[in-house]
Amino acid sequence: MSKIRQILFVPPAPIVWAQHLGLFSKHNIEVETTQTTSSDELGQGLADRTWEVGVGVMDNVIAWNEERKAGLQIAAQLERSTVMAFCVAKHATLADAAKDTIAVDSTTNGFVLVLYRALARAGIDWRACRYDTVGGVRHRYEALEAGRASATILVPPFVDMALAKGFRKLWDGAEIAPAYPGVVVTARAAWLRANKETAARYVAALREANAWAPQHGDEAVQALIAARYSERAARRLIGDVVPDLKPSVEGWNEVVSLRRECGLLPAHEPRFEEITWNT
Repeated sequence: MSKIRQILFVPPAPIVWAQHLGLFSKHNIEVETTQTTSSDELGQGLADRTWEVGVGVMDNVIAWNEERKAGLQIAAQLERSTVMAFCVAKHATLADAAKDTIAVDSTTNGFVLVLYRALARAGIDWRACRYDTVGGVRHRYEALEAGRASATILVPPFVDMALAKGFRKLWDGAEIAPAYPGVVVTARAAWLRANKETAARYVAALREANAWAPQHGDEAVQALIAARYSERAARRLIGDVVPDLKPSVEGWNEVVSLRRECGLLPAHEPRFEEITWNT
């Protein structure tokens, strides 16, 4: 049995379903999972070979390849889109929130680029704002809940958890970056070449789980609820699975546009065809 060490923030639906069904074992894969505290830990861990596989967003891959020379490719897209919301403790407007410190994971990649676009559209110079690199979404939610942060971007299940506790939502990601893609599986291109069969079996387990879920809705929902997703988020994910887990060109183009807008696109612009891995 082949072993794969993976690192992620929150287990995406296909991984939850694959674990629920025992599909990694069925495909002769042993998966060891580490929950990361930040995108910096995730990206550096992939670059230095601490982990073989990581789950992040497309933009992370661009940044890590540029900043850390990680040599990553995208092996699968696990969610069609990223549901995100800018949640605040007290501020009535984005301009008010921009005067306070905003909790982020990173200031150079990931969801923060959507925040930069939102600020720019509101006529706010995002470069003049103050950011606190608190870490991943769970850590940002906990900082918001504990009063250590006054504003941040959250994703499910933390959006619903924050709203239930009385925090406010100032904007949805769909309003700012409607084509922003969901999370992806990424790994070093060199590892994918050297371990093609193992990587293909890992992705096959995820594809099988992805195909199973819409046919077994109630069970798939319960598996996600057990993983702390809300029922509403679980049903959305089942109804919006990514066909064959193929990475989205439209999503890639949205990410590239976000980087171009804020001057963070590498001089050698990465191409979709080069960054995606075919099993």
